[in-house]
Amino acid sequence: MLGISFFQDSKSHGTLPPHSDTAIKVSTSGGTVIGQLGFGYLADVVGRKKMYGLELIIIIFATLAQALTSSSHAMSITGLLIFWRVLMVRIPECCSIAS
Repeated sequence: MLGISFFQDSKSHGTLPPHSDTAIKVSTSGGTVIGQLGFGYLADVVGRKKMYGLELIIIIFATLAQALTSSSHAMSITGLLIFWRVLMVRIPECCSIAS
């Protein structure tokens, strides 16, 4: 879908370039690792209820921001998606805090 939406040119033919595809996938995994370590530690220090609420707010904000992202002359769509993906993927930690 990203290729069809943002890479409609004679070079890409509606497919996501391999380096962009890999970067988006790696940012998802990197965000998960950062979320597990960072929010797990903060949940132990601050408290699980407070961190659960904060994580929920971050997930909602980052998901909406990622859905509303568009490319510009200053920044590529791949860079913007990578940034929001790193922030968004806190769901595994969020679920472990809830239980």
